[in-house]
Amino acid sequence: MKKFSFSIPVIAGALLATTFSCEKKNVEFRDMRPVTEVNMSTYDFIRNANKGGLYDTLIYLLDKTGLADKLKSGKLTFFVPQDFSIQAAMYDLNFTREKRGELGNWTVDSVRLGIWDTLLSRYMLEGNYTLDTLRYADGMNLTTPYGYEMNGKAIITTASGIEGGGSSVIQYSDKNNSRIMKNWVLATTESANLKTTTGIAHMLEAKHIFGFSSFTPMAYPPVRRPYFEQPLGLPGHIEIGYYDRGGLGLAYQDNDVAQRGTSPFRKDEGVDLDNCSEGLYNTGHTNINEWVKFTVKINYTGSYRIACMVASPNDHGRLRIELDDVNISGSIVVPKTGGYQTWRTVEVPNVQLVEGEYTLRHFLETGGYNAGRFAFLPNDRVPYNIQPHSIPGEIFATEFDYGRSNESYFDSDAGNKANGKAEHRVFEGPDCEKVNEATGTYAISHGVKGEWLTYSVDVKQTGDYKIVFRTSGTGTAGKLHMEMDGVNITGNVNVVATGAYATYKDLEGPVVHLTAGRHILKYVNDNAGFNVYKFKFIAQ
Repeated sequence: MKKFSFSIPVIAGALLATTFSCEKKNVEFRDMRPVTEVNMSTYDFIRNANKGGLYDTLIYLLDKTGLADKLKSGKLTFFVPQDFSIQAAMYDLNFTREKRGELGNWTVDSVRLGIWDTLLSRYMLEGNYTLDTLRYADGMNLTTPYGYEMNGKAIITTASGIEGGGSSVIQYSDKNNSRIMKNWVLATTESANLKTTTGIAHMLEAKHIFGFSSFTPMAYPPVRRPYFEQPLGLPGHIEIGYYDRGGLGLAYQDNDVAQRGTSPFRKDEGVDLDNCSEGLYNTGHTNINEWVKFTVKINYTGSYRIACMVASPNDHGRLRIELDDVNISGSIVVPKTGGYQTWRTVEVPNVQLVEGEYTLRHFLETGGYNAGRFAFLPNDRVPYNIQPHSIPGEIFATEFDYGRSNESYFDSDAGNKANGKAEHRVFEGPDCEKVNEATGTYAISHGVKGEWLTYSVDVKQTGDYKIVFRTSGTGTAGKLHMEMDGVNITGNVNVVATGAYATYKDLEGPVVHLTAGRHILKYVNDNAGFNVYKFKFIAQ
């Protein structure tokens, strides 16, 4: 195992004074009035200040990640960590590896490049921030280039037993996504306010550990766990970007060190995520034997079809889906679609699944194509929430039963084409549109005469119920009706104009008599020109 020396190196302030002054003093860099300047970029200054190997590893990582270019040309404030802090972080990481029964022999090259990029970026701020700009009681919240929030605060140190009798320094804190200061992790500058041609450099003390408290958990996560901390529920669709947390070899396998995709999402990891034209994300720059894992919970035992979105200018792609390391899909052929953002859905028709919690793996048998979201949809009629909707109560129109087209629903065109298509009922035909009055809810839109949807319902008690429809539309010709077990229970209901498709209002329907027990409720569009959001059954 490589041994790290932890003798304190020559302090940065003294080094700066040696480099740019005849006197070896640190004072002029502790509380400078006016700002000391050098006629070179921040990057070149660090290289010139690298006496005795103080910044060897830092310079190597700046070059490797490409962040050196930002320090050469941008306008950045850089809180400069010493090599000692990087070595201390690597020591902690290898200590953790040994405690888990692994070899404690990792070097900086063993850590994913995306980790270095992410954590080094936490030391960088766009713009110039000096001691004067940070003289606030609680400091100033600062945003890094990747949108991560830090805090900077100018403080006066204690000297010769006199509180506030020392020089000014900056306390630079990682807020750990918390408003509570006791959860923050801080670093203190050893020298501050050096003005370069490309920004401001503040030199951090050697005792700071690189990455604050984040380095080891990010570089060597302890366990694989669901992205949202809870398993993804099936039936339903899976966004490929929501693969499990855990890192390389545990939650995913990618042949490139860095994330080369177009999306900033999960940029510190190696999966090459693109912003997808038909969804949130897709994997790009794909290579043979790359994979991502998901923790899933199957809520219904039965027959499913697997639907996968793919895009490719080539015709040699293949992928498979595994459940607890068992190939359940066979080898799925990826067809030539016309481009990397020209999407097509491929299906595996009959896969038997059993209720329970599993590890699901989306495995690329070859590369050269983009892979997007995928879904597990029951072939049988299954209530949207597994259990039937209760009456009395309200039913959201887009929560129609799972099942096959022409059995559980009928839509005149194949695709979900409304603005909610990337989020809700993704692989099914009915058109789902976002409803502004309640976040995360949808209405059935783009209606065509003759389209219909069905819902498994449980009428709790025999009796009379008033139906209230919540609809929107600009015309006055809209009509609908409801059936129960194939019997028209409402007659034709005229849909009243609301002034706009985004404006929903209650439309009172008839009072109907229902019998207790489980039934199939059917909504039928008798004439187009409106959206339907939900149905409410009120006991009379």
